[in-house]
Amino acid sequence: MVSHDAVSALEEVFRFIDENADGDDDIPNARELFRGYMARDGGEIDTLEPPRVYRESAAELADGALFDCWYGVDASTVPSKKFRNGMVASAAVASGGALGDCDESVEELETLTAAVHADFEDVDSPVDLIDGDVSLTLVPVEEAPARSELDRWVGASARVPAECWHSKRLADVIDGPLFLDGSLYPMSVLPFVNMTRTSRSADAAIEFEEIEKMGVAASAIQSRLDAIDTLASRGLPTLGFAKTLRSDDVVAALTAKTDALDDSPRIPWDDDSQFISSLLADSEPDHLTFTSWLVRSNQRVYGNDVEPLGGFQMAEDREPRDFRRAFFFVRLPDDIVLRVEAPLMLVDSREDRLRLQQLALAHIAEAGDVPFAVKRADDRARISREARRHLVSLIRGTEEVGDYNTDRRWGFGGGPSLAREPDIVASDDSGTSNGREATDSSTEQSTDSTEPTTKL
Repeated sequence: MVSHDAVSALEEVFRFIDENADGDDDIPNARELFRGYMARDGGEIDTLEPPRVYRESAAELADGALFDCWYGVDASTVPSKKFRNGMVASAAVASGGALGDCDESVEELETLTAAVHADFEDVDSPVDLIDGDVSLTLVPVEEAPARSELDRWVGASARVPAECWHSKRLADVIDGPLFLDGSLYPMSVLPFVNMTRTSRSADAAIEFEEIEKMGVAASAIQSRLDAIDTLASRGLPTLGFAKTLRSDDVVAALTAKTDALDDSPRIPWDDDSQFISSLLADSEPDHLTFTSWLVRSNQRVYGNDVEPLGGFQMAEDREPRDFRRAFFFVRLPDDIVLRVEAPLMLVDSREDRLRLQQLALAHIAEAGDVPFAVKRADDRARISREARRHLVSLIRGTEEVGDYNTDRRWGFGGGPSLAREPDIVASDDSGTSNGREATDSSTEQSTDSTEPTTKL
């Protein structure tokens, strides 16, 4: 245990920081910056409507359900394990949750994948081991985009196909909206795809066969696009709910939009979690605050502006622009912030934006978190710690290489777990999600005013 003198010294330095660093009252007004500059040209984020912040009662929002049934998708993993013989292995289970007046039989579907980096004779492509309500696929992983990313890439090669393939299986049979845990697309993988595209040519124009060569983690994204298109063709939306804001997309875009000005304002935030927390801060209890819709219009890689979903296969009446990630942020009363995503083609009109924002906010308000359908999918897909230990113990031809600090942190060794179960893929601007539906009038109420919930 640290000494009393050490704690006292730390108290002194933190008091010094508090007295000398800018407080909340000393930084620029986030809402004024958002309203005044977010619609300008520059950066990778564009606005779909005048940038605003709104506030609405959670109770009123929860009454805005638009469908009779809802479905969710989530996956659980066996975190990547390293072995003495050089092997790295991971596995994932994706499941669905069904709520409302729905076909609960879809919950019997499970999509399992096992990803392995090892020397297998005559195995160089995915092998379907079981095909039925419960499907199982073995995914060999030859290499990662970078050697240091191998264990993360193996984990992504298990989780991403499981989630993407399962969303397509559900899209073929469900009769309601589909809610995803995290981003619309796996951001642990898509940036690597675009980096590889850009390294091939300045315009990054490649065929889908080139993406397939990048591995199953990359090509599986096609299944997510197909799922979104399948549902959209039947008038059913797909929404992603990301709880962890790991990106700096909005801050970087705001900085780019203001840098060209002669008298550019100060942007003190380093990432989106800081900025959005300031933007949506509100002292009114039992209310949600949320932004207007934004869209990720391009991804800048090695100096080139890349269409994020270019290179994937599109239906005849679709183009990559249709699948861009449109999104808004919402803050819950307990200060949790979610990023809600939808394909751009579903929110091109003001009417559609109001409708989908209503849908998402209603489910968020009802659950006080990500939608209950996502929570149900999470519960059904969860692999217990005991089951993970048992599965790893079945590999007896070599020994696992343990990391004492990692094992203690994630609860695999002695002592209590010091953190939640990790998301073993690379950094994602998504995370766990929660959601609810809302009313069309919700977007008319703005927290740009300090007055309590009154419609502006």
